[in-house]
Amino acid sequence: MSLNLKMEKLLESKKKLEIKSINEGLTKNERLFLDKLKNRINEAPIDYEGPERMEPGIERKITSKETPFSKHPAIPKGERDFIEIISSKRFRDSVEKVRRYLGNTNVIQGRNSFMNLMGMAMGSLQQIMQIERRNKEYLENLAVDLVKKELGIPEGSLQFDAKLVQGPMSAAEGMRQTPQMPDEEDIEEAFKHTSELEDFVDSFEKFDLERAKRRFINSLIQGAAFKGGHMYVLVSNELERLNPNLVNLYGVSQSLMEHLYWIYPDMESMAGSGSGQLGQSEVDDQTDPPTVKARAGTFPLLIHELIKGVYEIFGTHGLPDDPRQAEMVLGAEDTLPAEIWDSRLGPVFWEMFQESYPDEIFEEDKRYIQHYLFARFSKLSADEFIRVAKLILKGDQKGKDFIKRMVDEIVSELNQRESEKEDYDEDDLDDIDLSSLGV
Repeated sequence: MSLNLKMEKLLESKKKLEIKSINEGLTKNERLFLDKLKNRINEAPIDYEGPERMEPGIERKITSKETPFSKHPAIPKGERDFIEIISSKRFRDSVEKVRRYLGNTNVIQGRNSFMNLMGMAMGSLQQIMQIERRNKEYLENLAVDLVKKELGIPEGSLQFDAKLVQGPMSAAEGMRQTPQMPDEEDIEEAFKHTSELEDFVDSFEKFDLERAKRRFINSLIQGAAFKGGHMYVLVSNELERLNPNLVNLYGVSQSLMEHLYWIYPDMESMAGSGSGQLGQSEVDDQTDPPTVKARAGTFPLLIHELIKGVYEIFGTHGLPDDPRQAEMVLGAEDTLPAEIWDSRLGPVFWEMFQESYPDEIFEEDKRYIQHYLFARFSKLSADEFIRVAKLILKGDQKGKDFIKRMVDEIVSELNQRESEKEDYDEDDLDDIDLSSLGV
């Protein structure tokens, strides 16, 4: 009997006993059985569908609730642990991608699976870099053009500095190896309320809410980047003209590297060293317009880093307006080990967030509205942000209704701006640009 079928039967038994407990009362033995049943369901292991397995340390952190999201206030509560459910989904997705590009998953099974995977990943990367070296400038420009088109970035709204580079890189500026937690006195001073009636604890509650908000925004940014990293398939014809094997090599390398997030031992510690990365992105907000700077070892990873940089610009609207508060939140949450978990789970959060979007903003001429939406969603107060995020993760219609109202407001404001332009000389006006997002 499959694990899913067993769990369904256990849940059915549990529901019957709970109904009886309300209507008739339970015997002592039935109550003991129900308590054990609740514990069995709540402690259900990762839902594997084949012989492939996560690295034991990663699985332990998930099942023992030691991930950065295990106690996150936006995570829904249910019969089964939400993080276990989405981790199972993400792991199964990674296995399916390996199967799709390799034809089977024998290479990622058994005691030597990690070494097999590393060998194949490095082999595909070497072939990719040999091809890309001969077409470097073309691929850099193609990555920028693809991101601008698919994300609906208005011309002139952002600048891009994209480069394919050889060899591992250090961490991007602003990313820390470990959290920088401020002293209690600093938190109390920075996050204190204007009212003298508010007490010491409120400062910590506000700080924790802002941290939780930043953690979730970071996961959405990383999720968007991971999903976008597969956009290379949209320019398959262009890539195959460079080399007929290039698209398949990208598929192999991307699928293997994503699977590594689930089987690489102690990846968080490796990330904490701040070296060995194959991609990084930074935002220079001192230029006009802001510049997204991306560096990566392959074309798909360059797309990933460009998208990450673009959404980082939108996500900065979610930081506290007070510079001191913003610095504390960034210091506590923008760390390399935490980014590993954003990479593992962020794609699921991003999928669920996009599922709450109205259909019309996926149309080609309306995609730019998604960026206004992301910025405005990020700009919500921390408590409202967490409340709406939780509704979205639960699949609650109220979450979708909230997002729809935000979209309607954005469209109305943009239409109003266009209407006001008609009263002026068009040459004296700039097009709507992304610097006004969320304002």
